Amino acid sequence: MNLPGIIALKSLTKRDYRVLVAIETGMRNSEFVEIDLIAKFAAITVSETERTLKSLHKMNLVHRWTGHFIGYELTIHGYDSLALNALYERNAIKSIGREKGVGKESKVFFALDGNDNEVVIKMHRVGFTSFHQVRKKRRYTANKRHISELYSSRLSAETEYNWIKLANSLSLPVPQAYSWNRHIISIELIDGIDLLKINRITDPSSLLDDILNFIDEAWNRGKFVHGDLSEHNIILNYEEKGIIIDFPQAVSSDLPEANELLKRDIYNILTYFRRKHGISLDENEIYKTITKAQ
Repeated sequence: MNLPGIIALKSLTKRDYRVLVAIETGMRNSEFVEIDLIAKFAAITVSETERTLKSLHKMNLVHRWTGHFIGYELTIHGYDSLALNALYERNAIKSIGREKGVGKESKVFFALDGNDNEVVIKMHRVGFTSFHQVRKKRRYTANKRHISELYSSRLSAETEYNWIKLANSLSLPVPQAYSWNRHIISIELIDGIDLLKINRITDPSSLLDDILNFIDEAWNRGKFVHGDLSEHNIILNYEEKGIIIDFPQAVSSDLPEANELLKRDIYNILTYFRRKHGISLDENEIYKTITKAQ
């Protein structure tokens, strides 16, 4: 594990966290926060602030900027520290294990909660390489005139957490969402294998029916569409039931783009089952069956 934000957790003091929170507060209005303002928000002296910032900078938790003034911003690692500490304090996380996987916009780790139950934590990483495209495509950033990488990651996590909680309330086949803070969510660990890695399924027709039922139930009962559904974000558990994961691109079914996303989800799933398992269904008929149920 080589993430500075995780490594730093045991060594950070209450003053360190106050300074990190102070920078986070200041970043609501500007990209870089002046030292005097950080000291004010942290309620400590300027000299104490400077010493703390020097230490945090060495740990790569803050970035120092020099222009017409000296200012600081949180790095993604500093943001990790704040979110993880908040989850620790509410007993949502007790310890963090090895990395489970890395996506285009997230890192996932095994963890234990306060009751020693296995969970996973997902750190959203809407980075600069994908940031501009995300801002164009994602509904949750569409109306933000000024938005940072950190805030975009936070909104991504919040969006995913809320949609999973809604799916939980409808008993849909998704992981349980346990906790959320800033850009990190804690969710149920699903014991299974990614669908795209599996060559043989005992009853692919039944699995396809279950996935199409999820799409139908989400659309008609939950009033949302996954928006990025494919074999890449379905886990097959050891009972060969499909569990749907990854919801940051989900949107409400009443939004203008929802119907196109619904068609794409149906197309992706049917294409996979046709190519991999020789099952052919008419995507237009499936779409009509789902949408006429409203």
